[in-house]
Order: sequence, then structure tokens, then C-alpha cells
Amino acid sequence: MMRLPAALLVLALSAGPALAHKLKLFAQAEGMDLVGTAYFAGGGKAAGLDGRVAAADGSPVATFRTDADGAFRVAAGRRQDHLLTVDSADGHAATARVAAADLPDTLPSGGMVSPAGDAALDAALARQLRPLREQIDALENRTRLGDVIGGVGFIFGLFGIAAWMAARKEKRG
Repeated sequence: MMRLPAALLVLALSAGPALAHKLKLFAQAEGMDLVGTAYFAGGGKAAGLDGRVAAADGSPVATFRTDADGAFRVAAGRRQDHLLTVDSADGHAATARVAAADLPDTLPSGGMVSPAGDAALDAALARQLRPLREQIDALENRTRLGDVIGGVGFIFGLFGIAAWMAARKEKRG
């Protein structure tokens, strides 16, 4: 019966590192462009990944490639909802959505933007706010002490159940 707790321990310890390679994508509108970064949970940069931009109906809009820092910039083209996706070579994928409302009003539904007035101000504000939004996104995806304590408690709970079952089996036999 002692094999079960040992097997559970090995299983629990082997499952942890998979989250460290989770691919994340942060994207936002900056003027008439869609900008963002792709990164792995834990802070690693996702450099050189191919990405796709699709409209809300799934039709392709554009493609992009992340640079050495995992960053990208691609023209929105139209004021519509955009779904951005990146894929890594090892099977990880991440998506982000940029709503049409996040793009400037001067972006017509069928054409290109002429930079003027509010669009320049919106772009400047977006550039200033982007690092803060990226930091918030990264902090939300960090492993916290409470997560670790909860995991350890879960493991002890599994061992407690196994011990209770073993004691119950010995009591009957």
C-alpha cells in the first residue's frame, strides 16, 4: 500500500514544471497599430514566434513575427475586433483579443487612418500605459506563496486519504 503514496508524490512533483512553459500573449491598440508581447509564464521572452491576426469572423487580417524581446507591432487596417494568436514550435499557443472600441474613432470601418487630433493623443497615452498594463498582466500570472501552500496542503490531503484507507483496510483484515 505504500506504493500509492509514493506514486502520488512522483505524479504531483512531475506536474509542476509544465506551467512554467505556459505561453502568454499581451496585446493592445496603440493608435492605428496592434502592439504587444509574447512571453512564457515566469518571465521568459518568446522570441521569433509567428503570429496571426484575424477578424472577429475568423477571416485572416495580417501576420507578424515577435522580435528578440517577444514584442510585435502590426497595423490594424480596419476598426474591428481583432483576435491575435501566437504558436510556439513545441505546441504552446496563446491568444489575445483587441476590441474595436480600443482603436481610435478616426479609423474608418473600411480604410486607413489619417493621423490627426485625438488619434495622436490616444497613441501617446497608449504608449505610456502599455508598460503598466504589461506589468499587471505579468503579476496576475505569477505563482504566489498562497498557490505553493495550497499545493502542499493538497499533497498532504492526498497522503491523509491514503493513510486513512490503509488504516481502514488493516482494521477489517
